[in-house]
Amino acid sequence: MDFERTPAAGGLPGETAGWRTLPNLLTALRMVLIAPFVWLAVRGDDLAALGIWIVAGLTDTLDGHFARRLRQSSQFGRLADPLADKLLTGAAFIVLAVFRGGLSAIPMWLMAAVIARDILILLGSLLVYSAVRNSGFRPTFLGKLNTLIELLVVTWFLAATRFPALAPALPALYAAALVSIAASALDYLVQGLRMVRREAGKP
Repeated sequence: MDFERTPAAGGLPGETAGWRTLPNLLTALRMVLIAPFVWLAVRGDDLAALGIWIVAGLTDTLDGHFARRLRQSSQFGRLADPLADKLLTGAAFIVLAVFRGGLSAIPMWLMAAVIARDILILLGSLLVYSAVRNSGFRPTFLGKLNTLIELLVVTWFLAATRFPALAPALPALYAAALVSIAASALDYLVQGLRMVRREAGKP
């Protein structure tokens, strides 16, 4: 593994230039797990899909932990980690809402909200980068909370298909997810506008 500690070109302070680190390998594993999760979820093998989902969620927790513990924060990780999260959650909501056949499914409106938020954030990031040449969005509390709620929704849904006693809590979780989607999207919008204004105010 590459434990180089020099700052990455165009990166944030403290970021390494290398990408072959344990946190980044965990991020890559999360991307690899998307395919088996989708295959199992489409087949309706929800307990096995839940197992894959939990492992993927653990990689999301562990990559950040090891990045801090081993001082292996990197520009690659800063960009790849949220991308892996969006690919995983996006794929999960799409397959669980659209490709379930006659099986129970997540509401289409919630899937649409999840995907719309991710697309808007991606487009906003591209616009900010084109304006200030800076991709340094910092993770926010609301963004992390939204990711946590989306993970919980998928976890609870998959468990509820096998344990019906859990199902009554799903509408409340769907509503909480919708609120967090709107709040976190607004939070990132404010952050992007501040970056643009800060750059515009430089001499």
